[in-house]
Amino acid sequence: MSEAVDYFSNHQLKMRLPWRLYHGPIVHTAVRVVRESGAREVLNVGSGPFFEFSSLPQEGQRYTLCDIDSRAISLARSLHGERLAGADVLQPDAPLPYADGRFDLVLSMDVIEHLPRPGPWLADLVRVLRPGGQLFLTTPNYGSFSLLPLIEKTVLEAIARVQGFSRRGLHPTPFDKSSLVSTLREAGTTDIQVSTISFGWVLAATARRPHHS
Repeated sequence: MSEAVDYFSNHQLKMRLPWRLYHGPIVHTAVRVVRESGAREVLNVGSGPFFEFSSLPQEGQRYTLCDIDSRAISLARSLHGERLAGADVLQPDAPLPYADGRFDLVLSMDVIEHLPRPGPWLADLVRVLRPGGQLFLTTPNYGSFSLLPLIEKTVLEAIARVQGFSRRGLHPTPFDKSSLVSTLREAGTTDIQVSTISFGWVLAATARRPHHS
């Protein structure tokens, strides 16, 4: 078994037990955010095959997704076809291929922790939001009262190895609530709110691009 993490192979597992205990509440929260935001143009960044698509509101929203893995985008296109407004392969470390202010809502679920330098990436997510538009992102909770770091190193690593991969090196930038709020603030967002979901294992954050930007 290779120690290298190929995240494409992990996508298909996330809505199965035990991973569903972690990811299920993330999808549920994303559904609520999409509905309450009133957004029409929605971008999902780092979506993988976008298995969540059928769970999200289909009430006039137009969903665009993007990922650095061409396999994930190909699978998303085959799964969802013309129901997607767009599906784009990203170049690592390059700006998002979208105009400033294009989207009402940007979703990014458990992506930021995979980035060694999340600041520029996050600022680019804010760039493609319209002024007043909303950002929703999630990330594992590495706060001092969270049991997730211990669980990851023991139980989840053991399960991952049985399923053919390792979690080592998966999250080079761990966040707690304070560091996530600081990173969002540095990216220029306002109205920052961070809550915990999934038994406290996940930080779920919403923020806005300022109206004056």
